[in-house]
Amino acid sequence: MSKPVKPIKNLAVKTKFGVLATALSYSAILLLFTFWHFSRESGPNWVVYLLQSLPLLLLLPGLVQKYYRSYSWLCFLMLIYFVKAVDGAFMSTANWSDFIFVALTSSTFIAAMMASRWLQRLAKV
Repeated sequence: MSKPVKPIKNLAVKTKFGVLATALSYSAILLLFTFWHFSRESGPNWVVYLLQSLPLLLLLPGLVQKYYRSYSWLCFLMLIYFVKAVDGAFMSTANWSDFIFVALTSSTFIAAMMASRWLQRLAKV
C-alpha cells in the first residue's frame, strides 16, 4: 500500500520557476565556457572547449523536453563541475570568473534538483 503524497502548494508555478532558473544558470555556464575559450592568451583550444561543453550539451534534449531524469543527471554532472570550480577558486591564480563558476554550478545544481523533484511530482498528479 503506497503512502499518499502530500500536495505541494503552487506546484505548477514552482515547476515553471525551477525549469526557468535551471535554463538560465545552465546557459550561463555554457556562456562562461565560451568566454574562457575565446579569451585564452594561447588562442582557442577546441578540444578543451568540447570536453567542457559536450557533457552538458548531451543533456540538452532531455532538458528541453522537461524529463525529470535529465534534470537529475544534470545534478550529478554539476557535482563534477563544482569540484573543478572550487579547486580553481582556491588556486593562487584564481580570478573573478572562477568564483562565478562556483556560483553558477551551485545555482544550477539547486535549480535542477528542485525542478527534477517538482517535475516528478507534477507527473504523478
